[in-house]
Amino acid sequence: MDRDRREVLYLSHEDVLACGLAPAEITTAVRRIFLAKAQGSAHTGRKLSLPVDKAVSFSGKGGVDIDSGFAVMKWYGYVPGNAPCGLPDFNPTLILSTIESGLPLAIMDGHWLSAFRTASITCVAAGLLADPAATTIGFVACGMQASAHLDALKEQFGIRRITAFSRRRQSAERFAATARQHGVDADVAEDPRQAVEDHDIVISSIPLGSERTKFLDAHWIRPGGFASMVDLGYAWDRDSLRALGVVVTDELDPATRLPTEALNYDGEYTAELSELVAGRAMPATAAGSRKALIFGGTGLADTAAAIAIYRRAVERRIGRLLPM
Repeated sequence: MDRDRREVLYLSHEDVLACGLAPAEITTAVRRIFLAKAQGSAHTGRKLSLPVDKAVSFSGKGGVDIDSGFAVMKWYGYVPGNAPCGLPDFNPTLILSTIESGLPLAIMDGHWLSAFRTASITCVAAGLLADPAATTIGFVACGMQASAHLDALKEQFGIRRITAFSRRRQSAERFAATARQHGVDADVAEDPRQAVEDHDIVISSIPLGSERTKFLDAHWIRPGGFASMVDLGYAWDRDSLRALGVVVTDELDPATRLPTEALNYDGEYTAELSELVAGRAMPATAAGSRKALIFGGTGLADTAAAIAIYRRAVERRIGRLLPM
């Protein structure tokens, strides 16, 4: 590379969207980096947290992908109550650097990436744990994560019907209407149990710090069903999680999580997702059991998604080069 290079590629939110990456492409990138981790050529580390007060905080996480030659860090601020200002509560930005020289190559908006890298972790797990013939999804919470998961899972499975539950019925109605526009039958549930029972896949994504937690029962998951607990498991009653026959997470090392990100689970894990991607055999009893991914939020998924976006932007000459 040119070690005299002193430019960085800036990618706005619109630039990231213009890259036109499909959810399946992000899923492929995330699956590859999980395999790289299992093979010892990718890793993450301890997250950084800088609290401002009891509500506002700034955090950072990332990863190193030796095979690709890149390191990535995501920096994000969390400010609840931004909505009246027309701003999201969660605002991420990513820096991608080259391992060869340590120079930054790109700075990019992280809103789209953060939604779809999370959905891609679910897709990787669902590809290994969910029924390949799955046609139904139940959603508990109907925000950004629900939308990204619907887009990604609809692309991966033959999804024909969803059920939406939200503490605000208006949110569930809006989400259901969007699903119908994409050719999926959609119902709105009055009770969260209706969004769990009789579904092949369940996605729970209640916001961090929600007042109402632990209201779902894992016994409601159908035998052989799969749940992705994007909310670190906090929508679920902890004792009921004993009903799960297979439990995986995207990051087993608790040292990589912040104290505020402790998972709502104190049982044993069947495996880390990277181990399953690398071919670790599932228990013989797994086929008919309830299965779950309890999301830990590994920075490796952000790393994989950022690399995919950067490469597409360079290929299509998207973004603006800024002097260092």
